Amino acid sequence: MDLRRLEYFCAIIDKGQISKAAKSLHISQSPLSQRLKELEEELGVTLIHRDGRTWQVTPEGYMLYKRAQYILMFMKSIGDDIRCVSGTLHGLVRIGICPPCRDIAASVIAAVVQEHPKVRFQSWVMDNQSLERHLQEGHLDFAVVLLPVTGRNYKLRRLRPLRVYAVFGNGLEPPSGETIDARSLSRFPLILQERREGGGMNEKVLEAFQKENLQPNFLLATQDPNFLKDLLKRGVPAVAIMNELEVESFTSTILPRRRVDFVKLPVPAVIYLQDAFLSFTVNHIIDDICTLYT
Repeated sequence: MDLRRLEYFCAIIDKGQISKAAKSLHISQSPLSQRLKELEEELGVTLIHRDGRTWQVTPEGYMLYKRAQYILMFMKSIGDDIRCVSGTLHGLVRIGICPPCRDIAASVIAAVVQEHPKVRFQSWVMDNQSLERHLQEGHLDFAVVLLPVTGRNYKLRRLRPLRVYAVFGNGLEPPSGETIDARSLSRFPLILQERREGGGMNEKVLEAFQKENLQPNFLLATQDPNFLKDLLKRGVPAVAIMNELEVESFTSTILPRRRVDFVKLPVPAVIYLQDAFLSFTVNHIIDDICTLYT
C-alpha cells in the first residue's frame, strides 16, 4: 500500500473536505480525488460516502484512518528512534496541558530541554474538552489533564493528587496554624479556577462549603491560574485557591498561605490513545512525568 495515498487520505479526514485537504497538501483537487478512488479500489471498500458536496466516513474508512495514522507516525519516528539509541533523545513531542497541570509539564520540559537539546516541543494549553478533541484527531501525542475524561479509548496513567492552598492577598490576615477550615475561609472573598466542562476548583470549594452549610464569597473565577497570580501581584484583597505547583511557582512576592485540607482536587493524569504509536522520546517523557508526580 502506497504511503502517499495514506497520507492523502488522512489529510482528507483531518480537513473534512477534499478541497481543504488539497490546499493543505499544495496540490489540486483532481489528483487527490483520484488517489482516494485508487485507495478504495485497492481495498475493495467504500471509505467515504460522497453525495455532491456532502460526505461521510464509513466504518471501514475510520478504521483505515486510525491504522494509517499509526503507520505514518511510525515511519516519521524511525530516524529519531534510532538516534535515541545513543542515549540522547531526538524528535518532536506534541503535548496538551490543562491549565492547572501547567507546572507539571513545565518542570519536565525544562529538565528535558537542558539534557536533550535535540528534542522539540509543541504544546497546547487549553481545557480538557479541547485537549480530548485534539487527541482524538491525532494532533497530540499525549495530554496532562485533570480527571475525569469523557473518552474511553485512552491509556491512562494517574499522578498523585495535588494539595490545595489558600494564598492571602493584600492586607488580609490569615488564621493561625498551617491549615484553614471552611468556616474561616468563608469570611474572605475568593478568587479561584473553574473548568469549562465542570469539576473545577470553584465547584469543589462550593461542594465542601455546602456540606458545612456555608456560603462562599466568590469574587472571581477563571480558567487561567496565571490570572489569579496577576491579581494578587496587583494587590487585590482576596484569597486565591491554588494547587501546590502553582503556589510553588508564585515567587514574585511572599504572601501568607494556608493548606486547605477540606477540598480535594481532581486527580491529574497522563492520557494517550490506546491505538496510537508513541515514539521512544514521547514514551521517555511520559515516564519522566509519572516518576516525578506519582
